Amino acid sequence: MLEIVKTQSENRFYVFYDEWTGNIINITTQSDDSSDHPHLLTDDKNVEQLVKGHLNENDYMVSFDDDNNLAVIKRNNKLRLRSSESNLRQIPRTTLSDWDIRVQVYSENNKLVVEVNPEAIRRLSSMTFNKQIIVDDDNDLSLYLIKYNAPDYLIATIEVDAQELLDNGNIVYDIAGIRQHISLSDLGILTRRCFKNYDMQVISGALNIIQHSLIKNKSYRHHTAKYNLTHSHIEVEQQGDIVCFSTMLSSGELADIGLHEDRIALHITGDTPDDYYGSIPVNIRDLKTKKKSKVTVEADNFNITDYHLWHKKHKVVFSIKGTQT
Repeated sequence: MLEIVKTQSENRFYVFYDEWTGNIINITTQSDDSSDHPHLLTDDKNVEQLVKGHLNENDYMVSFDDDNNLAVIKRNNKLRLRSSESNLRQIPRTTLSDWDIRVQVYSENNKLVVEVNPEAIRRLSSMTFNKQIIVDDDNDLSLYLIKYNAPDYLIATIEVDAQELLDNGNIVYDIAGIRQHISLSDLGILTRRCFKNYDMQVISGALNIIQHSLIKNKSYRHHTAKYNLTHSHIEVEQQGDIVCFSTMLSSGELADIGLHEDRIALHITGDTPDDYYGSIPVNIRDLKTKKKSKVTVEADNFNITDYHLWHKKHKVVFSIKGTQT
């Protein structure tokens, strides 16, 4: 008797992804030559579960695994940097709202500050800030100081320590020595990108001692809640006169991002911080134990999407659910 043995074929998937953030753009069973995004061909069982909807696509990304192979991995506390570009690019003199790396030059006391945006770190890993940062020889954050728009006019090189930058949030350099070669107003900077968005500013002022000591944790700055983010630490939603705060993070993860107090305040303003209307208390203890905290707002016709919410917790990402009006 002829015995027929059924074999199960392996499904192979094309995973298209954002080369800078690792976000998954699309998963198909056939190649798409019209796509502008790179792709990974894989038979990973997790990808099949993503296609079926059994796993959440937002919890996964394309990056290097522990064996340094490109793969679909779950977002975790390992921060993996993209390899630097092979070509040098001049950092534009502009102010970006979605910057990843910022270089600020203070002309009055000859300081150069290199800063990494915490939001960029968040996009490359899970939502907590208790990171294991993986840096290798392919991650070159060096800055080449040149005359602006004159790439052959090299003045000096700053070898930025990627580990130190990502650990501390910023590094400050003294660049008084380059003044003998060029005015700081004519300064340009080349680099090999391993983040997507860089910007540069020349500030006609001084980086003072207080700024220098506080800039590493940004605790002196206020930050605003965003709207309808895919990833956030705390989601804010209004239902009638109740404002609800919710989180998916554990108590330990909330502590990792700086929420140690029992309560914090979100300050309510109009279009400018001068239009101040009051504050909303957020019960952090309830968030840690119950995952939710509710506040009743006693104000007629109050709609949280009509206002801006400010806070001092620079590591925490608040997302307001709804349409800003």
